[in-house]
Order: sequence, then structure tokens, then C-alpha cells
Amino acid sequence: MDFDRAKLILLASCLLLVGACAGPAPHIVIEPEAVDLGKLDEGVEVKRNFAIKNTGNSQLKIYEAHSSCGCTVPTLKKSDLAPGETADLEIMIDTSMKQGKVDKTVEVSSNDPNRPVVPVAIKMDVANRHEGLTESGKVKIFTSEKCTSCHVDQGVGLAGKALFEADCAMCHGKEARGAVGGALVYGDYTNEEYVRHIKQVISYGSKTHRSMPGFLDEAGGPLIAKQIDSLVDYLKELSIKERAAAKKKTSEALKESTEAGKE
Repeated sequence: MDFDRAKLILLASCLLLVGACAGPAPHIVIEPEAVDLGKLDEGVEVKRNFAIKNTGNSQLKIYEAHSSCGCTVPTLKKSDLAPGETADLEIMIDTSMKQGKVDKTVEVSSNDPNRPVVPVAIKMDVANRHEGLTESGKVKIFTSEKCTSCHVDQGVGLAGKALFEADCAMCHGKEARGAVGGALVYGDYTNEEYVRHIKQVISYGSKTHRSMPGFLDEAGGPLIAKQIDSLVDYLKELSIKERAAAKKKTSEALKESTEAGKE
């Protein structure tokens, strides 16, 4: 027998033996695993169906379809799939209080030994960034259960840094360096007029960027005045550290330049 052919037969025999030892197993396939919803309006609910198929040779048990964000709601039509069977996964996305490029992920967990968790990636581009937020959208962020899970519940009873990270960082970025919302760390918090402006916007919303609602309780938001003050104090603290770091960097660059000139 040809040597190469013998090696192929031996390899095939080993694979069959491994398969026999492993026994029957389910295999999850989700189509598609990633989708781009394109341009969407703010304040609408969009539904998209995905197909989950068991291409294995044993019963597939889907434990959960989970999203970390309340605005993205997955619904499983069936959780037990026989070999060759297909079920629908419906995912609803609420675009309220969103703007620009948005990425969401739903994780589907099952008894597939090779892929116990499969992420489903959803992309979208929500139109009218900073300008398209409807009045109903502003109210919805503080009243809809889907929205409050992210924008209200996580900040209950918190103050300062913890409150910022719970309620503000999702839009304004880590340490207020900017994301879909503007950066807040670079402002001049030694200027009393600027500080009053920032406090006014946090409390009652922005007159120019309609994606920013008022967070003060008397404006319909979830925060009391002391919490608003704690946010402003935290932003001031970040700004002072940022200015000190920038000054140090400039000083070091100047020193290096001076030393290089002496060589």
C-alpha cells in the first residue's frame, strides 16, 4: 500500500475513534452572527430575527439569550432543539437616547461543548446625533423600564465618581474623555461661570445638544441636587488632574528638548 495513502487511512481511523469516544454532541449555528442595521431614527424600536440551528447529533439545549443592556431585548421562540431543528431568536433594539455608531451584543449560551457561548453582534447608525432626540425620548430614558435599567437604576444612591460611571460614562466616556457625547474633562472648572453652565446642563438638559436631558429630579430626572453637585465636583477633580498631567508632560518635553540642544 502507498505510504501516503496509509497515513490518510490511519488519520481517518483516529478521527473516527475520537468521534466515537466523544459520543453524540449538539452543535449550535446562529445565522447571521453579525448584522448591520444601517441608518436608524432615534426613538424607534427595531426587531430582527435570527435563526438558531442544531447541526449536531444530540439534543441542543439553549440556556439563555442575554444582553447586558435593557434597550436590547432577545426573545427565544424555543429552547430545546433536536438534531437538524431550527428555531427563531427575535432581538428588539430600542434606539431612544442613542446617537451615532452604536454596537450591541447578545450572548446565546447552550450545551454545545465547543461553543458554549455564541455572541451575536448588532451594529447601527442612529441618525441626528445630538439633535434628533425627541421629547418623548427624553421622558422615556427616565420612565421606560428598558431605559431605566441602564440610565437610572445603576446610579441610585451613588455620588461623585461612582455616579458618573453609572449614569454618565456610557455617553461621555471613561473619566469624561468623550464618546458619543462630548468630553467634559477639558473644561475650565476654575471659571465659576463655566461651572454654573455645566451644572445647569446636567440639571436641566442641553439647549443645543438635545440628546442630553435634565437629570435633576425637579426636571423629571432621577437625581437630587446634592448628587448633581457631586458630579460637578468629580468633573472638577478630573480637570485638575488632567491639567497637572498636561503641564508635567509639557515640562518634560521642554527639558528633553533643552538637553538635546546641549548635546
